[in-house]
Amino acid sequence: MSLREVTRRLRKMRMCELALSRTCDPAFGKEYLGNAEALLHAIRIVEQQGNKHRRKVGENGKT
Repeated sequence: MSLREVTRRLRKMRMCELALSRTCDPAFGKEYLGNAEALLHAIRIVEQQGNKHRRKVGENGKT
């Protein structure tokens, strides 16, 4: 699975959690908002750390 697909899925999950926080019982709303915030942090970490596994390309275009 590519990093782009991972971030896309995490964003979709976050949007679902935000929607649930608005439509559910207020007692559970805070839990859904907390989950959405945790997903946002996960998205940021994946975006920051995701490119570190790639190989560096030398001057001649080869690894």
